[in-house]
Amino acid sequence: MSAPDEEPSEPASPGEGQQPAGDAANSVPDDESAWELPEMVPSSWVAFWPHADAPSREEVGRAVASWVGRELEAEAGEPEEGSDALWTLVVRVPGVTTPVALWVEAAIPADPGQLPDSAMARCKWVVGMQALLEPGEPHEEYFHLVAMLFGALPELVGLLDVSNSRRWTRAEIEEQFLAQDAVPNDEFLWTITAVATSEDEDAPMLLFTTGLDRCGLPELELLELPARHSQAGAILMNHVASLLLEAPPPAPRTPIEVGPGLSVALVPWQDCSRFVPEGQPGSVAFREEAARHGDGALSGVRAVVCGPEPRGQYRHVWAWPRDIIGRMEDGRAVLYASEHAAAATERRAQRAWPKFATAYASLRRADDEATRALADTAFNVQAPVGGVDAEDRREQGWFVVRRFDHDVVEGALSEEPVTREDLHAGDVVRIERKDVTDWRVILPDDTFGPDRGDALLAAVDRLRGLA
Repeated sequence: MSAPDEEPSEPASPGEGQQPAGDAANSVPDDESAWELPEMVPSSWVAFWPHADAPSREEVGRAVASWVGRELEAEAGEPEEGSDALWTLVVRVPGVTTPVALWVEAAIPADPGQLPDSAMARCKWVVGMQALLEPGEPHEEYFHLVAMLFGALPELVGLLDVSNSRRWTRAEIEEQFLAQDAVPNDEFLWTITAVATSEDEDAPMLLFTTGLDRCGLPELELLELPARHSQAGAILMNHVASLLLEAPPPAPRTPIEVGPGLSVALVPWQDCSRFVPEGQPGSVAFREEAARHGDGALSGVRAVVCGPEPRGQYRHVWAWPRDIIGRMEDGRAVLYASEHAAAATERRAQRAWPKFATAYASLRRADDEATRALADTAFNVQAPVGGVDAEDRREQGWFVVRRFDHDVVEGALSEEPVTREDLHAGDVVRIERKDVTDWRVILPDDTFGPDRGDALLAAVDRLRGLA
């Protein structure tokens, strides 16, 4: 690993700031079996029940059967010894491969600041749910199960995904799982955590996923990524994770194409962490310390997202994918998306389109000339360029917005397309809103996408001196 603008240096010997990985690196297979998990990992959820009395097993069973629209194969069970559950129920749900366990227990007192809705903190009871997700379609089963639970029990006020610590309000569940146009979104399956030792923009950062293991996949990491690249790094990790749901990871260090002319390699953490200085997140010492505090996940089956080839003059070291992230931040990279991820992203882009258009119009009205000029470069839309590649994937292109015309934008293509000989970088085309598959706004201090429409409007107001 290296500093952002230097070639990797010769790693120090043990005792000079480097920690060897012991025999761990030698024990990792060189084929696809390197990514095999020792066992299947269940998904667990806790939903918040607002009433003074806990729901009975019969109430929950009837509600789920009513939502599904048929009688369910169900088996009442006794809580395990030492469990706080009042009751348990195991049901077979159409569309879910394995049995689903439901139970009720007293809520653990929580700090309201740790929950997105104060109503969740006031709840005395929670409804638990657990299932093993089908590795081939985990996003579909996840979507189905959460929709079932909250559709069957409309009193529930929020959800904690225990597997990745994501917290959902009732309003968010309604929008993302129960709305008529809601579709499965594989990014719900995992979260990304960033760890750095300082707030300096060049501080080496560890980014890692939590939740991919329940899909039968290795958790992903980015190591020694300068903090200023954290947002682009997280976007790249999301794309890689999404692609792995469609096709299992290849053998370690085998390049994976993640976009036209863009590749990364997945490398076992043991091969990379031994070159990370001891005081940095992701080093061997960092992982050993986490394990001593009860978190052994960082020493499990994990893949570091690296450039397609190792770097360094004297010793080849696998490093973060500098070229791809640089092109992403310059608006010159198109990343492949899985079919289901593309559908979910397109839906979010369409839903948040009014905020995108409003932000553009607002920036155009800025009093300061330099602020107004941002509108000429900051707003980008993604749309199909019309061609299909050798693997039947429709090529997407990024366009810099030049003008809005109601629900049509005029945009200049950012990069030369691969599948269209009649279209070139810089060409201006008209794109209808219905054809837009994603959008982003790259402002001086932050980048915004469809999931951050409100934050985008607030940022534009700050640039204009209105907030």
